[in-house]
Amino acid sequence: MLFKPTPIRNIDQQFTRTKKAMVITMVLVSPGLIINPGDALILGYLVGGVFGLLNIFFLARRINTLSQLIIDKGASYRQAVFFMQAGFYPRMGMIIGICALASQIDFLNVYGVGAGILLPTLITTVDANLALYRYYTAHDAVDKI
Repeated sequence: MLFKPTPIRNIDQQFTRTKKAMVITMVLVSPGLIINPGDALILGYLVGGVFGLLNIFFLARRINTLSQLIIDKGASYRQAVFFMQAGFYPRMGMIIGICALASQIDFLNVYGVGAGILLPTLITTVDANLALYRYYTAHDAVDKI
């Protein structure tokens, strides 16, 4: 059996799928503000969701830039690691900053903000794993014939 690379989606395609799923969850949650205006948990989730999408956007942009850096300029492994680490700290600072802000503001719930920030990562992970599962189950079905 020959080695075949695993099918991993393009980062832009994965970001678009995550963005769509996240917008759907935010739209489904937002009527809760009409039913219970000023609910700190829902408002925190919506604010966290926006910052979670922003975090994923910056990560996708950094990965695209890294691939161009490696392809065009032939960056070494050390340069690539340094480049990714340089992007990690501002994104982590944004997450810590919005959580600290939510803990100080009464109309935002820090647990809602945390859920909103973490959900895009969870959506991306589950979606990518489902795509791999579908590929391997279809691949195994064809191999068994």
